[in-house]
Amino acid sequence: MDFLIKNGTIYDPAQHKTWKGDIALVDGKIAAPSENHSYRQVIDAEGCIVTTGLIDYHVHYMRGASEGGVQADVVSFCSGITSVVDGGTAGTGMFEHIYRTIVANSQVRFLNMLLVASGGQSNNQYPENLDPALMDEKKIVEFFKKYPENLVGLKTRISHGIIEADKVEASICRTVEIAEKAGTRVIVHVTDCPVGLSELASWLRPGDMICHIYQGKDHTCLGEDGKVLPGLLEARKRGVLFDASNGRSNFDLEVCQAAVAQGFVPDVISSDINSSSCFLQPLHSLPRILSKFVDFGMDWMDVLDCATRKPAELIGMPELASMAEGTTADVVILKHKEKEMQYTDLAGHEFKGNQVFVPQMTFKDGECVYCQADFA
Repeated sequence: MDFLIKNGTIYDPAQHKTWKGDIALVDGKIAAPSENHSYRQVIDAEGCIVTTGLIDYHVHYMRGASEGGVQADVVSFCSGITSVVDGGTAGTGMFEHIYRTIVANSQVRFLNMLLVASGGQSNNQYPENLDPALMDEKKIVEFFKKYPENLVGLKTRISHGIIEADKVEASICRTVEIAEKAGTRVIVHVTDCPVGLSELASWLRPGDMICHIYQGKDHTCLGEDGKVLPGLLEARKRGVLFDASNGRSNFDLEVCQAAVAQGFVPDVISSDINSSSCFLQPLHSLPRILSKFVDFGMDWMDVLDCATRKPAELIGMPELASMAEGTTADVVILKHKEKEMQYTDLAGHEFKGNQVFVPQMTFKDGECVYCQADFA
């Protein structure tokens, strides 16, 4: 099925450029419109943004294998998402089963972080053991060699209730050591972190990532003076990356607004979507989260880059953020509506926005996988 999308504001994240025009989707690729081609449907995108499919760099999609998992395709396509990275639900002990079942049977492009703890994140009652002596280096390195097209990072969670403060450095450094041998980046969850984030960031390499950077429990990205920690600014200069990764309990409105106002904006904006707040406050969905950052003062193109261009680079598929002819036809049509929006967080803070991105139509490999009932 081929489609012609007309009259849209086309945004190409790869070029960070917009223009008014038409595009075609032919044989699963973006193509130049042709008067001689017969299209299944001509879509009028007047008043809409036409851009590459969103990439949610941190999700929990292992429904049936984890208490927090949601169903991949159901959540993705109505949110304009065509590619995802599961945020370390699986360790080596469960990854291959999940890969052959849930991942293989999902239409959304489904990549994974591997949890450094073999047992994975199956439930909240029995968190993972991050003792370096129990990290299975041999199997982790083997898996990254066996699944290079799917595994994109080594995940760890540094929180009260999971690891004690005096054991964090050894655990992080061992995780980094294993990641170095596996040829991958480390992604560190820092909600309710038992150590200071400047210290933690100092143990990371360029290209490693801290997720939930705007969380509000215990050690946050702000110092007692309300300023972004100098150690985090220095880490950014070294190439350490930061993901907003909203989640239900991993984001604080006041911390985020203060940090963004100081120019400490995220490299990546992901949802951390899970069963506790799927389509519900304080998480809701990736488009709602992206909209919030526009209301915080970021330019809308920069915000979309955080869910297109940057994650595409991180997963080694930069073409997924390109609207050039011949690239994969993962495309979303977004309406950028002026509308009062209410946001909350788990700490009870509230914020009122005035605009929102609303997905109207989503295409994966040129196939229509979602269309809002009153569109097209």
